[in-house]
Amino acid sequence: MKMKESGSNLVLYLSGRVDVHLASEVEAELNDIIKKHPDKNLVLNLDDVEYMSSSGLRVFVSLMRSLKESNRGLRLCNLSVAVKKVFEVVELMDMFDIYDSEEEALAAG
Repeated sequence: MKMKESGSNLVLYLSGRVDVHLASEVEAELNDIIKKHPDKNLVLNLDDVEYMSSSGLRVFVSLMRSLKESNRGLRLCNLSVAVKKVFEVVELMDMFDIYDSEEEALAAG
């Protein structure tokens, strides 16, 4: 997972498949990152995520709750059509702050 800092934001670049086989690994890595950067909001750039299962969505919901507890935000950007469809099917589009580009996501925070 690549990462860069941008002001009060930490941009994380996820790639590949976020499915039942990798969800716990992704979740552990994300939780480790938010502990190491307690003052940063997160922007997840999903440009290179080709597939996401409900297990991946659960990771994002859990991450969002953890960040909210410490008054931090989570923004998602660059969702592929397939990944966006998963969010729409389970009616989570309104739960997350979703942006078309990384620039827009950073400007929102």
